Formats: sequence, C-alpha cells, structure tokens
Amino acid sequence: MFAFAVRRTAAAIPVLVMVSLIVFFLMRLLPGDIIDLIVSQAQVDVSEEMIAELRRQYGLDKPVYVQYYVWVRQILAGDFGLSFRSHQPVIEIILPRLMPTFQIGLAALFFSSLVAIPLGAISAARPNSIWDRIGAFGTFIGASMPYFLVGGLLIYFVSLQLGLLPPSGFVSPTDDLTDSIRHTIMPAITLALSLTAILIRQARASFSDVLQHPYIRTAYAKGLSETRVVVQHAMKNALLPIVTILGLQLGVILSGAVVTETVFAVPGIGRLLVDSILGRDYPIVQALVLLIAAAVVLATLLVDIVYGVLDPRSSRM
Repeated sequence: MFAFAVRRTAAAIPVLVMVSLIVFFLMRLLPGDIIDLIVSQAQVDVSEEMIAELRRQYGLDKPVYVQYYVWVRQILAGDFGLSFRSHQPVIEIILPRLMPTFQIGLAALFFSSLVAIPLGAISAARPNSIWDRIGAFGTFIGASMPYFLVGGLLIYFVSLQLGLLPPSGFVSPTDDLTDSIRHTIMPAITLALSLTAILIRQARASFSDVLQHPYIRTAYAKGLSETRVVVQHAMKNALLPIVTILGLQLGVILSGAVVTETVFAVPGIGRLLVDSILGRDYPIVQALVLLIAAAVVLATLLVDIVYGVLDPRSSRM
C-alpha cells in the first residue's frame, strides 16, 4: 500500500506543474494588471517614469518566463510572495480563509452522503417505490438549480421569513461552536444539493448492479432481511464507485464555493479568489489555484487509498 501511495503521489507532481503554468500565464493574458488599476485610481497624473518604477517594484518589468521562474523558486522555498494590493505575505492572507471554505465543504459532503447513499440504496432495492420516486425527484431538483438560486431561496425563506438561521457571515467554531454550526448549515446545503443529485444517481446505479449478483440472491435465499443483505453484503462493493465520485466532487465543491461564499458573504477562499482576480492580485490568485489543485490531488490520492482498502486488487496495479 505504501508503494502504491508513493506512485500516486509522484504522478501528481506533473499535474501541479501544469496547473502552475496555466494559471500563471492565463493571469498575464487578462486585460490590464495591478499597475493599470493603480494608475486609473490615482488622483494625479502619473508619468511614464513612475509607471516604469512601479512595474520594477512589482517585478512586472521582467519577461514572463523570468517571472514564472522567480515565482516557482519562491514557492519551492515556502514563500508565496506578497500581495500586490495589501503588501502582506500571501500565506497570512490565505490561512484565515481556509477554515470557512473547508468547514462548509466538509459539511456539504456529510449532508450529501447522509442523504444520497441510503436513498440510492433504498431506490435500488425497491424500484418504482415511493422512495425511488423521491430519489428521482431529488435528482431532478438538485441537478437543475444553480447555487445562487438555492442560496437566495434559503436566505429569503429560512432567514428573512422564518428567522431560523443567520442570512450571511461566518463564525469560527473556536469562538462559538453553536453559532458556527448555524452559519454553516445554509451554505453547506446550497453546495450539497447538486452533489446529492449526482450521488443519488451513482448510488442507485451502483446498488442496482451489485444487487443482481449471485451472492446477493444467495443471501436472500438464506432468509436474510433486506436490510442485512444491503448493509452487510452489498454495501462494500457498491461503495467503490461512490467513493470515487466523492473524491472527484471536491473540485466541484471548491468551485461552487466561489458562488456560495459570495451569496452568503462568507470570508473563504472562494470569495478571496474572486476579489483577487478582479483586483489583478497575481500572487494570491496563483497561490489559491495551486492550493485548490493540491487539495484535489490529495483528495484523489485519498480516494485511491480508500479504494485500495475496499478492493485490494486495485493497489497491485
């Protein structure tokens, strides 16, 4: 298993290199940069000499490939540079934003798994039942409603009309655990809805396939209850593709955080990414995208390891 994990980790390095290249050069292709923003907001005329000096200070006077080399060298040394706008270390800006995003993302994964896996299993075991229809309806709703619409409806009905949960913001669990949970519920449900739709479809298909196997029919023939057959005999094999989907959906959750955190005014990395792109704050955007890519790669590695535990044959490949 250790050799398997090492191989998967080594295979991830070229992916991270490619991501760093893409985000670095794409940011330079956007119209305007931080210097253009500074000049446009200046209250006085800015000379060409001052503009040239600003470009030198921000390191934008060098060729793009040189800028990339300098940035990679800093990253390898553990230095993500300074923000163009606040002149603070990038790592000090990003670290406080990680907690809200990952707390909401993990809560969304928990809600989705809690609903989708049992509902998918029941739908597969009892096709055309009321549970199967509920699963189909939930899949349709979850797949068709965008994040901003779900978030807006939750804010209007749950917060403004019923007053059950706060409409926006975030509270750290270290400050007030109960208030933190209350602030997390609606953003997590918003993120979880589309993921739940995907998981219900995958869980139903996976359980339907496993329940057709001969050993399942043998278990039924022995007189075992439906619950024991599904949980004790079908669950392990049916979970294999579901675990894969869960790992792959981490990237979707992080991308959905951009919209969700904006709707609920959550100070996470999604909102920071949007603000930094608009402000042409290259160091923060580059660090955030690289961080998100590393998180997705790590999630994929964990999925491979869990897959290897559930099916030891896959770790020998």
